Amino acid sequence: MSTTSHGRKTITAATSTRTARRLTRERLRLLVRDLVLDGDPIPDWHEHAACAGMSEDLFFPVAETGGDGTELVEQAKAVCAGCPVRTTCLADAMSRESPSARYGIYGGLSAGDRNRLYTDLRAHAFATDDDHTDTSGAVA
Repeated sequence: MSTTSHGRKTITAATSTRTARRLTRERLRLLVRDLVLDGDPIPDWHEHAACAGMSEDLFFPVAETGGDGTELVEQAKAVCAGCPVRTTCLADAMSRESPSARYGIYGGLSAGDRNRLYTDLRAHAFATDDDHTDTSGAVA
């Protein structure tokens, strides 16, 4: 591994696969943070989160299913279960993340859980719109 003039580490041919995977996960976490926070500073509520100071590896597993992934997701959700800012965390993530950038555990929900929640909320919104639509054919 070598270092660029900017202090960033680059992967060389001699870098092990494990090191490359770790760097990729680290870079992915930073990318997700940038996408979710959109360049804004970290919100004040983060200081009060149950996960403050914990390893991000727990909340950003390589995979959410299978072997270690499922176990890490359940451990992260257990931390979130008693968090005083859980709903704020979830609302913040849902207001900022795009469908293509859902990753990690926020507010006690995995990316898959949030996908289902978005789908349910969208279906509810459409159903509510249909309930308020005038079906008599009259023009207002």
